Amino acid sequence: MKYKDPSEIPNDAIPDEYDFRNIKGYDFTGAVRDQLECGSCYTLGYIQSVEARLKLKYAHKYQEIPSLSPQFTMMCNYMNEGCDGGWGIFNGYFTEKGHMVTEECAPYKGRTKGDTCANYSNCPGFATIKSSYYVGGYNFNPDDKLI
Repeated sequence: MKYKDPSEIPNDAIPDEYDFRNIKGYDFTGAVRDQLECGSCYTLGYIQSVEARLKLKYAHKYQEIPSLSPQFTMMCNYMNEGCDGGWGIFNGYFTEKGHMVTEECAPYKGRTKGDTCANYSNCPGFATIKSSYYVGGYNFNPDDKLI
């Protein structure tokens, strides 16, 4: 390894483009999801970034990494407002202390009204987050190295 720490990498050594949809024929991204009439972009984006991290870490071990459930995260995370919006970082805090489940066990409905976290109590945990944080601080103004 040329650099001992990511902070040592000069910005000009970072490629202008890096397509996670095709790295040596493997797609490290998840399927594009439609949030429907639900204001769930903050959770869909969060879930897809976690799915990509799981694929980066475990793709060599598994043929397919299952999709994670945004529905479970929206229903069980009391720090956000379900389909009425929220902050992705609060999903990070939630999944540091709890877990995420698969889409198969808790399918996305595009609504949170009339649903409760208790509806997913039999869903086994699939993944947790070790640490979550803002890249570049609250106002998200990172440079290439921070990202």
